[in-house]
Amino acid sequence: MFWGLKIMPGKTYSQTVEYPFKVTMACLGQEPILGRHCLFVRIEDQDYMLCSLNFGQNEQQSLNLVFSPGEEIVFHSTGKGPIYLSGMYDIDDEDMDDDEESDAMDEDEDEEDYVDEGEEDDDEEEEDDDDDEIDEEEVKKLKADAKKSINKKAEKKAAPVKEEKKSEKKVEKKEEKKTPAKEEKKAEKKTEKKAEKKAEKKAEKKKAEADAETEKTPKKRTLSSGLVIEDITIGTGAKAKSGKRVGVRYIGKLAKNGKVFDQNTKGAVFKFNLGKGEVIKGWDLGVNGMNIGGVRRLTIPSHLAYGVRGAPPDIPPNSTLIFEVKMITVGK
Repeated sequence: MFWGLKIMPGKTYSQTVEYPFKVTMACLGQEPILGRHCLFVRIEDQDYMLCSLNFGQNEQQSLNLVFSPGEEIVFHSTGKGPIYLSGMYDIDDEDMDDDEESDAMDEDEDEEDYVDEGEEDDDEEEEDDDDDEIDEEEVKKLKADAKKSINKKAEKKAAPVKEEKKSEKKVEKKEEKKTPAKEEKKAEKKTEKKAEKKAEKKAEKKKAEADAETEKTPKKRTLSSGLVIEDITIGTGAKAKSGKRVGVRYIGKLAKNGKVFDQNTKGAVFKFNLGKGEVIKGWDLGVNGMNIGGVRRLTIPSHLAYGVRGAPPDIPPNSTLIFEVKMITVGK
């Protein structure tokens, strides 16, 4: 037999289990209410979270919860929308039919008792008619009294059921009044603390990353010769040293106007033996110490480049040059 319950946030649903039942599914409704929806059950004043649902992510959760007769349980939820519970009673239809039949039999027996009492009264009236000649009015009065006694007995039997329902309603109202405001506040505080800790961790992580970047990118330095070296990116591969054959990409500009006079950005990389005088002096000094993957900006004064002669027509005499160099390979 089907069992179901709609749980609204901020309300409690309590009951004392009469028939054993099983909860098999919790799900959200059709309305797209965003946010986290949490389902709880309270047993013996202890809350247990059954599931956490989110619209568009996990909108339903399979459950396997069995509640036995006599257990006092309270369902409640947090969030902005309803949670629907479904399941089934864990009893046979025959058992429930037997209970109904037994109740019906009890009622029939009571009615028979009432009838028997009435019949006995009628018999007594007949005997009295023979002995004392009682008139018809007294007979009617006796029958009316018998009916009243039957009605009183029926009312007494129905009264406990009404009182039980009233007591159940009172218990439900008390449970609703006892809504765990304190526990909700505690849960909110825990959520706030978790959010604060996450924010602190993110801030610390960003700070650490920023510090690492600062360490990886040292300030530019100027050598005694006038060469200015600025590491834009620190490489992680093999280091270029004097005597090794290195391969680089580069862009060369005039410091005066930023005009590009030479570059190697695609195709075969430019290779040379470092420290052997195969390139201008500023390169032998400035490229030394770079790691593969590193990018370095070199500001080379004219006496470490092409000097008073220059390199016509692209490089005028006494020109300061700027190179951005990326280390690609380091050989033997």
